[in-house]
Amino acid sequence: MFGKRLIELMETNDLNKAKLIRATGITEGAIDGWVKRGSQPTADMLCKLADYFEVSTDYLLGRSNDVGIIETNANLTQDQQELLSLYNKMSFQDKNQLIGFAKALVY
Repeated sequence: MFGKRLIELMETNDLNKAKLIRATGITEGAIDGWVKRGSQPTADMLCKLADYFEVSTDYLLGRSNDVGIIETNANLTQDQQELLSLYNKMSFQDKNQLIGFAKALVY
């Protein structure tokens, strides 16, 4: 079920495997294992994907049909939530560049 849900989310978000790899740092081998061989992700990978797609882990695992879009933090403003959502979709390298840029702006 996990592999099927992952493919559905990728299609819904117009995301190919290469883009998902760049954005999350997850390896092609891991993705192929989930999709082609039916293996299950580690808890860390599951959480990373749930955060990236902004869905619940239960949805990814097929325990719920409710997409369960997670609210990152009710105390954040709309702008802060948008920034966090964009940040979660960035590659590791882009995140580091953004943090460096933000520090340069602040200090």
